[in-house]
Amino acid sequence: MAKRTKSKSRGGKNRKPDIRERVSPQPAVDRVESPFEEIESLDNDKMFIECPGVTVYDSQTREVIAGVEFLDEQDPDAGYRIIGQPVYAPEHRRRRLIKKAHRGLIRRCQACQDLTVRLIRREGPDFYIPSARHPHRRQLKPVEKSW
Repeated sequence: MAKRTKSKSRGGKNRKPDIRERVSPQPAVDRVESPFEEIESLDNDKMFIECPGVTVYDSQTREVIAGVEFLDEQDPDAGYRIIGQPVYAPEHRRRRLIKKAHRGLIRRCQACQDLTVRLIRREGPDFYIPSARHPHRRQLKPVEKSW
């Protein structure tokens, strides 16, 4: 008696693709597209700003001891310089979307802005700043002193 052999069918939903179907050459990508470069997709009244980081002040003299120091406090477009080393918040974002009307008022991402305010206060970096987005959150991220 001859043994029956199962023949594999090439159709159906349990079909494994052939090696030639699994490995298909992909075209080489010259550069990665960034969603930030598409200016047409933004509203006319919004723009991106780059976050330079946190400003750390001395508790007694209120002088900048580390982080970002703006050359002109009234004009953020005048530039800034880094004193010591750059300091960033634990949840730092490189770019922030703001309204064009707030261009001279907002200079940092939200996390670096909150940390700068926390370091200015006499309560220190563990001072809680309430958030409208997360009203029940009370846990602060720990801040390691790196300056």
